[in-house]
Amino acid sequence: MAVMNQNMVDLSQLNLEEMIREYGEEEVVRLINIIIENSKKMLELQKTIMMLTKEKEKKKQDQRRR
Repeated sequence: MAVMNQNMVDLSQLNLEEMIREYGEEEVVRLINIIIENSKKMLELQKTIMMLTKEKEKKKQDQRRR
C-alpha cells in the first residue's frame, strides 16, 4: 500500500483511488489524517532525540576537556 522509509509513510506512494474504492472517501481521509498526525509526532520525537544526543555529546566533550 505505502512505502515505508525510516518508519515514515510516503503519502505519494498511496494509491488513493484504489483506497477510496475499497474503504470509502471518509475512511481514507480519516486514515490520511492519522498518518499525518503520526508523522508529525515522529518528527517531533526525532528532533528531541537529536537535541538530547547533541547535549550528551557536548557533556562528553566538556568532561574530556577537564
